Amino acid sequence: MRVRGGPVLDVVTPRCRHLQVIDEARRRWNTDDYDEDDEVWCVLDTELDRKLTLAMLEKAGEDIQLALSTPCFDYWLLLHHKDHRAPFQSAKEVEKALKCVVPGWSKGGTRFADFKDGVADACRRAKAIDSVGKDPLVNPSTSVWRLVEAIRGSRRD
Repeated sequence: MRVRGGPVLDVVTPRCRHLQVIDEARRRWNTDDYDEDDEVWCVLDTELDRKLTLAMLEKAGEDIQLALSTPCFDYWLLLHHKDHRAPFQSAKEVEKALKCVVPGWSKGGTRFADFKDGVADACRRAKAIDSVGKDPLVNPSTSVWRLVEAIRGSRRD
């Protein structure tokens, strides 16, 4: 993205729990030197936990943007290859479905090349489930498409 004149992305993967990730994002938002039109996003799983999801939404408030996936981020990856709308009982079920459409995929070995051609499809499919991207309690769902559109919208063409 930087080669193409895109936005500057600072990707941080803290080794902490969901709410602590949001706390760290808020700390950065309040102390780092962001421009007025900058955004801070957290990409998190809901873990099919209603209480956790509501706590994340409350903690994020208006300043921190959330890209939530139910039950997990792997559902976003699955949408790159397949329109799947049946509920999942666990993240393991999503992993199994993803391995069926991307043989050899593993959680620690995700390659962008396996998903890049399906980004537009994933966005379209995710928006068909939740066109606003603000209802993370739908199983399955993901609002990662909002982050993708924010990144694409900030490109300097």
